[in-house]
Amino acid sequence: MIFDAPFFDWLESRTDELLARKPAPLAEAVERSAALKAGVVERDERETTGLRAALNYGHTFGHAYETAAGYGRLLHGEAVAVGMGRAARLAVLLGRLDEGVVERQDRLLARLGLPTDPRTIGMFDPDELVQIMARDKKALGGQLRFVLPDRIGRVELVAGVEPSLVSRVLEAT
Repeated sequence: MIFDAPFFDWLESRTDELLARKPAPLAEAVERSAALKAGVVERDERETTGLRAALNYGHTFGHAYETAAGYGRLLHGEAVAVGMGRAARLAVLLGRLDEGVVERQDRLLARLGLPTDPRTIGMFDPDELVQIMARDKKALGGQLRFVLPDRIGRVELVAGVEPSLVSRVLEAT
């Protein structure tokens, strides 16, 4: 979702092979993922350009779910997968993203066995989650900031997101 639209397409077309643990597609998925992350870290080693923040797509929501649930109650990947869905929905609400992209992302995550509906990981108070997010490392002076997509393969760090909009996304199913 964050840097490589062709890779997203590739994952959609190879999901069955990946789930069947076929060695060649698995190796390619790991290599491409690692190369993407390494390229970002190499270009923004000291986190000075903001590029590295893109690696946190879904994490602001995900970390809030993890914190609210209590340490060790949720798998990190599950919380981030749900967080990706919430981030994408926030991007739609802000007019940055088409709903069809959210559906594609949800479909891929679900096919890979990851949750997309926050109700599957627990019941959470939206106000508590927003308070937790205000303490997130990406928040600046208590101002909410999120890594949000505007299309598959491109995300930006968006500041000044109104807490009421975040609450709407958290309350929606």
